[in-house]
Amino acid sequence: MDKEFEEDLNFKCEECEKTNKERAELEQYLQDKNNEKCEMETRQTIENYIKLNRRSVLTKLTQMLEANFIRKGISSESLDIINKNLENILKNMPNEGFSDQEREQKIYEIWDLLQQHILSKYRIIPIEKQIDKEVEDIYYNFLPIELYHQYMKGILPDLSKCKAYKRIIGMHNLNFHFSQYVETKELLAFEVRLENLIDNILKERDSPHFYHGIIRDLKNKILHTCPNNYLPEFKWNAHLYALLMFKPKMISLQEKWDKENTPLGILSQKKEEYLKIIDTRLQYGHTLVSEGHIVADYLLRVIHEKAMNAGNNERKDAVRNIAWLTCAESIRLKYFENLAEKVQNGEKEEAIQHFLNPKRRIESWFIRMIDNISSEGPEQKYKVTFNAEFSRVLQEIRNCQSIEEIKTFVNNYMIQIDKVDYKLDLDDQFTENDLKIFQDTIEKELKAKANNHPGHEPFQKPSCDKSIMERLGCTEACHWCGALCWGSRDHHENSDKTKIHHSSHQPAGLACAHNRDTNELRALPCHNITDNTDMYYLGKNVPTKWSVAKVQDFSDWKFDPHCMHFFNDLMCWFFGKLHEDLAERRNLEPAPYEDLKKNGCLFLNYDDIISTLKTKIGE
Repeated sequence: MDKEFEEDLNFKCEECEKTNKERAELEQYLQDKNNEKCEMETRQTIENYIKLNRRSVLTKLTQMLEANFIRKGISSESLDIINKNLENILKNMPNEGFSDQEREQKIYEIWDLLQQHILSKYRIIPIEKQIDKEVEDIYYNFLPIELYHQYMKGILPDLSKCKAYKRIIGMHNLNFHFSQYVETKELLAFEVRLENLIDNILKERDSPHFYHGIIRDLKNKILHTCPNNYLPEFKWNAHLYALLMFKPKMISLQEKWDKENTPLGILSQKKEEYLKIIDTRLQYGHTLVSEGHIVADYLLRVIHEKAMNAGNNERKDAVRNIAWLTCAESIRLKYFENLAEKVQNGEKEEAIQHFLNPKRRIESWFIRMIDNISSEGPEQKYKVTFNAEFSRVLQEIRNCQSIEEIKTFVNNYMIQIDKVDYKLDLDDQFTENDLKIFQDTIEKELKAKANNHPGHEPFQKPSCDKSIMERLGCTEACHWCGALCWGSRDHHENSDKTKIHHSSHQPAGLACAHNRDTNELRALPCHNITDNTDMYYLGKNVPTKWSVAKVQDFSDWKFDPHCMHFFNDLMCWFFGKLHEDLAERRNLEPAPYEDLKKNGCLFLNYDDIISTLKTKIGE
């Protein structure tokens, strides 16, 4: 026995074996490089990643276990209430039984009693009230009263019309334009950071639901997100903006959570299931015929769920097996290839929108692409699995030599799928004839239900699968040039150097960075900016040297030169084609000819660029 247990512990799945092999190859490579520091840092990164994932998995498993306990408790309690009420009704049932109308009335009487019991036992405060109460506790004595009233009315402030900077006396004498309002590019980035705060908070807790203290945590994160040089009035409007963006998102997440994890949500999920049980009992009483109908219904539920899981996996596999979807690099190249082809054909709008908001645009494109991949595979897989499981279940029921064997098979089959809490519980006082009645009822009902089965519901979208979304990689954009980070998804959560964003930096004008004096877009990429260059950002009136800014305010990014020259050519080509359009959208001036020429944004061959791109993608 001990030996078998030890063998189970040593067993590794195919993915584990593959990972261990790749890790061994990496360690050998590092040893060959003979760089002890690099070897130690790499090992530490791997260990930190493992710890992070273990903690995340443990939290999720704990939540699943807690939800399972709640669900089973509610199911047991609900069935006790149903059976108790049915017992009283069946005692007084007329000899001819109930009419269809009377039976329906009794069904909903029991259901209403069940709902009332759960509502009275588990006090539920609407999520909107919980949020508003915390906002009142945290903000009422701090937020200006007119802004608090705006929050209660749900009026989102327009930050572009809120003054963010002090007016400096004598500023009109200087030879550059000064505005008290946040410039469009910076404001968009600031609003995105505010909108993402709720995701960051919930990700840190590994729990997508409301908790007491979340508004306090949100307030602290807003304070850290607002630059110190913003006016207090602007900062309070930023708080209001973040709160009103947070509220509907939190309500939506909480409603989704409640459906799976609260007594009333679990009961609502089981409404159809319980109504069928009540209806069957009212028709056949507490008999083997009644139980046979109920068993058949649950068996078919499990068959359907197993077939749906097979179809969902087939749909996700169809995405995973597409060549250009195997890694972040090929995905991005495919994305930019698509944009470049449209620009070349005179269709510029999609590319313009990307450079105005790169993170949101590439993520929405990726989700749209993977969710729209069509294949007959999932539907076929569903049918094959459904038919195979149905035939197996039917044969297993026929092969049972006693009701005890049926009970064992049914209960074992139920636990193969989550969220099915039925347990067949019959005593052993049955005759051979009873066994025949029970088997025949189950078989007949299975066949009848299978013939009228509606088939599969929509399969799960691939974008709902975390492992598929991870293939897109990090989508944070450089503050200065808008270049997308090339790191792995969520790498910024790492505790070592790998958390720093890195990219193939591009002409800064693609992110509408411009000369402060002339308003002309700049073609210079971040890695070519000299350390003594004066940089103006975050509304600062005094310039900061680039060497200082990189360390002081943008230490979460690398600005080193890169070796992806073909990608650099592509971004320069985009800037050459789009700088006039981007300037027009932001009321700026196009990049001057000499700047374009100096930074390699002119005379680029589109065909050569696309040919290289297609080769890299593997087309």
